[in-house]
Amino acid sequence: MTANENNRNAYAGRDAEFLIKNSVLARPSTIEKIKSRFNIRGDLNNAESVGVYGGKADVRINFACGRYIDVSVKSFKTAAGFNQLARTSVSKFCKDFGLNAYDARALENIVATKSKNPKNPLFPPLHRQKWGEFFQNNAKRLLEWGFSKNADREILVLYNRETSIVKIYPMKEVLNCLPTNINFTKGGFNIGDVVSFQRKGGNGALSKHIPKTAIEHPGNNVQLKVKIIKLMPVLESVKLDEYEL
Repeated sequence: MTANENNRNAYAGRDAEFLIKNSVLARPSTIEKIKSRFNIRGDLNNAESVGVYGGKADVRINFACGRYIDVSVKSFKTAAGFNQLARTSVSKFCKDFGLNAYDARALENIVATKSKNPKNPLFPPLHRQKWGEFFQNNAKRLLEWGFSKNADREILVLYNRETSIVKIYPMKEVLNCLPTNINFTKGGFNIGDVVSFQRKGGNGALSKHIPKTAIEHPGNNVQLKVKIIKLMPVLESVKLDEYEL
């Protein structure tokens, strides 16, 4: 993905957050459904954009009783591919998921090797039994890492930029609905047919001083991405609300 494409996606994301923040405030029926689902008794106070410091949250809905609901907004177009859920260095990933030093070095080598020949699979057949077992055992944690910080007070909002349709789901139910079976691909592996784990890739335009094969290069980060077109049917049974902007 080019720098211009990244910029366009960032602007589209900010526009979507602004639209969701303002549209939720103007829909009393949606607020009532949120209050009922999360057992909130206080009146709506306001909604605010939380910016880069919000973690998984893009918007926060505040209530007079002191409760709040974090909103993760994913905007998309029907023909689009994957939306990014999470991205980090291999070393940080290994630390977060409790890998020992030996396995952490092994995963770093796997990712660095992929950078030398992107046409090769990230996990060759030789490594799939070991890493397949690890990722299968941690599939639920991977999904939580990608989607949520605290599912008990979060909602997921999917916004179709072509149709202007907004769909809202309680995050806890989202996580309970997602499939957790692991299937290896050339890029990495899929969790179900919805979420993809892969090496980030890219040319690292701002990191030209770092060799592309070095594990420190941002292209050698790992990331989790979601295909929203495939996600929506999975979540249909737990949809909290839907409306058109």
